[in-house]
Amino acid sequence: MPSYTLKEIAERVAGRLEGDPGRRVSGVQPLDAAGPDDLSFLANPRYREAAAASRAGALLVRSEGRVEGRDLVLVDNPYTALATVMELFFPQARPLPGVSPDAVVATGAVLGREVSIGPLVVVGDGCHLGERVVLMPGVVLGEQVTVGAGTVLHPRVVVYPRCVIGARVVIHAGAVVGSDGFGFGEEEGGRAKIPQVGIVRIGDDVEIGAGTTIDRATFGETVIGRGSRLDNLVQVGHNVVIGDGSVIVAQAGIAGSTRLGRSVIMAGQSGAAGHLKLGDGAIVGAKSAVLADLAPGAFVIGHPAIDHREWKRAQAAWRRLPDLLRRVQRLESTKTALMRPPEARTIRPTRRRATKRKSGR
Repeated sequence: MPSYTLKEIAERVAGRLEGDPGRRVSGVQPLDAAGPDDLSFLANPRYREAAAASRAGALLVRSEGRVEGRDLVLVDNPYTALATVMELFFPQARPLPGVSPDAVVATGAVLGREVSIGPLVVVGDGCHLGERVVLMPGVVLGEQVTVGAGTVLHPRVVVYPRCVIGARVVIHAGAVVGSDGFGFGEEEGGRAKIPQVGIVRIGDDVEIGAGTTIDRATFGETVIGRGSRLDNLVQVGHNVVIGDGSVIVAQAGIAGSTRLGRSVIMAGQSGAAGHLKLGDGAIVGAKSAVLADLAPGAFVIGHPAIDHREWKRAQAAWRRLPDLLRRVQRLESTKTALMRPPEARTIRPTRRRATKRKSGR
């Protein structure tokens, strides 16, 4: 594994060095596992004591998070700086350019320079692959699919016909892009399938997790905006539009024709009903169900999703319900007793404590 000086690392992450610029580190480890030759990081103040006790040779920390007596690389955001540093120590291996003899590439497909096509890949007629595209084993591209330069499709990714994938996109194993949207018309005796004749368009610099499914539009396009991040097992319905820079976490689902603005966050197992609008910067909490439009910057939780502050107050009240019920029952019993006629009221005799008489001799 290569090693780098702290000066080189600070320059790479646009940070400021406090300590020995010539000190070399050869790896990146968490605080509890780092040794004298490792760089570690402090992103959360709660781990400050662990950082002070760590054996790490140097620390990547916020400018205001100094740890006394240590070599430090000071940055504004340790997480993004860490991502840059990890690329130094763990560079992504790319397959060598070339087409496997076990791949099936249609004669009408256009391949850019230095593409890599693995075994058992199928590239349909009319496909267009940009420069340095990587198709790992088992990828299937339908007819007339466009894939932008530098994009990587991991094993068993399936892209249906005519879909468009931008540049520098990463799609992880088993994802499906462009399968039919869930569109059916009611008719006597059953449901008639509505043909799904649109496409999926994925912008540049998007990452899509394993097992995620993105439905093609009924008409027009299902759109994943530039720089968005979709986690594993996400479901995107037909004609959905996801704005640039949005984050959709695992097992979230978006029903057809819903539109997300820029930088929207949907946490794990959350969902949005169809034909809604989620404004720029809206945040949907985990396991929440959005059933109405959200204003820009809204932060909602619950089922149905409501403002997170209202939800927290409701949860606090919910925990007090058993005690409140007992108090109401006591009040009702007292009210019932007081409403009886005086002669019907039961007067409980006062219990007297038994006293032992002292016996004298």
